[in-house]
Amino acid sequence: MENKRSKSFTLLILSDAKSGIRKIRITHNLLRSLFIVGVIILTSIAILVSDLFIMRQKLNEKLVELERAKYTVNYKEVEVANLEKKTKEIETKTKILESYLKEVEDLDRMVRDITGKGGYEEEVAIYTSDLSSDIQFDEDPDEIYYYINDQEDDLDDIDALLDELLEVAPELSEVLSRDKQDMEDHLYLIEHTPDMWPTWGTITTRFGGRRGGHKGLDIANRSGININATASGVVIFSGWHGGYGKKVMIYHGYGYTTVYAHLSSIYVNVGDEVTKGDVIGLMGSTGNSTGPHLHYEVLVDGVPSNPEDFLP
Repeated sequence: MENKRSKSFTLLILSDAKSGIRKIRITHNLLRSLFIVGVIILTSIAILVSDLFIMRQKLNEKLVELERAKYTVNYKEVEVANLEKKTKEIETKTKILESYLKEVEDLDRMVRDITGKGGYEEEVAIYTSDLSSDIQFDEDPDEIYYYINDQEDDLDDIDALLDELLEVAPELSEVLSRDKQDMEDHLYLIEHTPDMWPTWGTITTRFGGRRGGHKGLDIANRSGININATASGVVIFSGWHGGYGKKVMIYHGYGYTTVYAHLSSIYVNVGDEVTKGDVIGLMGSTGNSTGPHLHYEVLVDGVPSNPEDFLP
C-alpha cells in the first residue's frame, strides 16, 4: 500500500490555446503545511481583527468620557462665571446701600456730637466677608457642584435681601436727608443763638434797670478781661460810638444781634466772621462809664431783649 506522505497532486495550468500546459506537482505534505499555515494566518487575522474591534470600542468609550469631561468642565466654567457675575452685582448693590448707610452714620455722628450718647462707634458696612468667587478645582471633580450650589444659594439669599433693602433705601434716604438737614439747621441755629456769657464778673445793672431805660446787662470786672462773641456771626460795627465808647456789633442771623460796649481794645473789624466763643476785644471803661465793665445787649429783630433770657 502506497504511503500517504508519498502521495502528490498535479495541478495543470493552461494559460491559452497556444501555450503549453504547465504542471505543478504538490505533495501531500506540502499541501498539509500550506493548510496549517493558512489556518494560522486566518486565526491570527481573526484575533487581530477582534483586538482591533475591542480597542476601537475602548477608544470610543474614552472619547465619550472625554466629551463628558469637556462638558463638565464647560458647565463648571459657566457656573463659576455666573457666580462671579452674581458676586459683582451684589458688590454693586452693597456699595449703593453703603452710600445710604453713610447718611445714617453722618446723622448718628451728629447726634452723638450733640448728646454724647448712642450711635455706632465704628463705620457702618453691609458685609465684612469676602464675596470673591475665585474657585479652584479639587481632586474630586464633583465636589465643586456642592460648592457652587451652596454658593449660589447663599448669594441668592444675599441678593434677595439687598433687593429688599434697595426698595426701601431711597425713601429712607430721603427721610434721613431731611432729618440731617433739620439737624444741621438746628445746629446752625444753636451756633448762631447768643446763649453764652460774654465774659465773667459781677452784674451791676440788669436789663430794664435805672428806671426801665437800661437796654442791656452790665458785667463789671477789671480792665483787660476777655470779651467773647456769644454766638457765631458777622461783625457789622466796630469802632467808637458816643457814650458806648469802643463798641462791637455782631449780626448772627435769625434776627439776633449782639452789642458789646465800653471795650478797652477791639480785635475784630467790620465784615469779619466770628465763631461763638471767639475773643473780640477786652473789657474797659471807654465812653460814658463809671468803671471797667461790659455793657452787653441782645437785640431780636432790632428790639432790645433781656440778655439773661438767653443765658444758661
